[in-house]
Amino acid sequence: MAAFSGSIGLGSRSVQAFGALAHYPEALESDRILVLIQLDGGNDGLNTLVPYRNDVYYNARPNVSISSNVVLPISDEIGLHPALASLERRYQDGEMAIVQNVGYDQPVLSHFRSTDIWTSASDSEEIIQTGWVGRYLQNAVPNFMENPPEQPLAVQIGGPSLMFQSSITNMGMSIRDLDRFERLVEEGRFYRLDGVPATAFGDEMMYLRDIANSAFRYAEAIQDAAQDAENTADYPDSFLAESLRVVARLIKGGLGSRIYMVSLPGFDTHANQLDEHEQLLREMAEGVDAFFNDLPEGSIKDNLAVMTFSEFGRRVEENGSAGTDHGTSAPLFIFGKGVQGGLWGTSPSLTDLDAEGNMHFESEFRQVYASVLRDWFGLDAATATALLGGTFAPIEGLLPGASSVATNSSDVPITFSLEQNHPNPFHTATTIRFTLHQPSPIQLDVIDVRGRLVQRLLNAHRSSGTHEVVFDAGTLPSGPYFYRLQTGASSQTRPMLLVR
Repeated sequence: MAAFSGSIGLGSRSVQAFGALAHYPEALESDRILVLIQLDGGNDGLNTLVPYRNDVYYNARPNVSISSNVVLPISDEIGLHPALASLERRYQDGEMAIVQNVGYDQPVLSHFRSTDIWTSASDSEEIIQTGWVGRYLQNAVPNFMENPPEQPLAVQIGGPSLMFQSSITNMGMSIRDLDRFERLVEEGRFYRLDGVPATAFGDEMMYLRDIANSAFRYAEAIQDAAQDAENTADYPDSFLAESLRVVARLIKGGLGSRIYMVSLPGFDTHANQLDEHEQLLREMAEGVDAFFNDLPEGSIKDNLAVMTFSEFGRRVEENGSAGTDHGTSAPLFIFGKGVQGGLWGTSPSLTDLDAEGNMHFESEFRQVYASVLRDWFGLDAATATALLGGTFAPIEGLLPGASSVATNSSDVPITFSLEQNHPNPFHTATTIRFTLHQPSPIQLDVIDVRGRLVQRLLNAHRSSGTHEVVFDAGTLPSGPYFYRLQTGASSQTRPMLLVR
């Protein structure tokens, strides 16, 4: 019965596959893939991105703080938890973006309700029965019910089912056991038809198993993809890593799914946080690192983004059980070659707290979703606004690999070309090259992620031809910056990453 309704319950874990048309409609004809990782339970942002020079942090957490001697510094003030060591190289290579201080107005500190808010992309006082990804899929495949899919568009292994719920259906099926998933890959079915008792009850059981096996319309597509690929990386022994191993195999096998979701539970660290949180962060970091190591260079990696999310952060002060309680304002990670790496936004204040003693957020979580919808999946602003139920400004440049950051300020034809700076990322200085097709007055500026002027490199008339300017970052902190070239009525902007 459950199979016909679109979900099958099997064991204690869950895998959900959500359908796409056998021949993708124009809205889905893209090589871009998004992998979502849920850090279930409320990840402690302050022990993930450690403010290792902040005395308020250490005074508030005498027992659960991370020593400044072991953090992995990524700026003058912020360091990664040492359990994230396997990701440090990806950060230094500019393939890991950290959006700091993410939250929403009137935060709700219930796990279930806040998870619903993040997955539905709703206001805190608003109840929505659909997920933001489910609405995206329904918009992309409006005739889903009339033209049932033959292969999955999205695959979920754990995590909230609301994420993919649309107004018409749950968009697919649910499988609840990675062991049975392996059986599906090897045998093309979930349930064995042998070994049942030779009784009337056994006959009924065999009949139901046969129906369940037949009802899973994605069996052949998933089996073909999994059998066409092998994992070539060593994965650690954890459920998250095993889930990512399956995702990598399906991607490499050409399944064609555009969205995947996996989950890592256990982040509700009210007690004994130091050891438990360290293990959780290590599972996340080593699983993600193995996942990227497993994928081949080229178009797959160029079109892959991996994003974490959690329902909330933790409080500034530790509790009496060597842990932390539900709080606000947590960081969010995005990995991939199409990501502009570095620290985005500012760290939360540990002294300017709300009436409940929680930190104020800087970036609204739906701004990140708007960036994904517009800059990763190529939706226009009006469609993204409709799907999110409001206008949320994307974080400009966060996903420059998906939509060109170079923009025209008007319809005037561009009379110059602006190249990517080299080296990028850079440590102290980098070279910016541009070509003028005709003599022109120009202005070359460096700006920060908020659009503020950092340094004016040129404000002069230059002849036609190729020109180079060296930007010395001086004492600027690590992070993403932009350089903008203006000439006449045209301008172009490109991102760059400073890594100390």
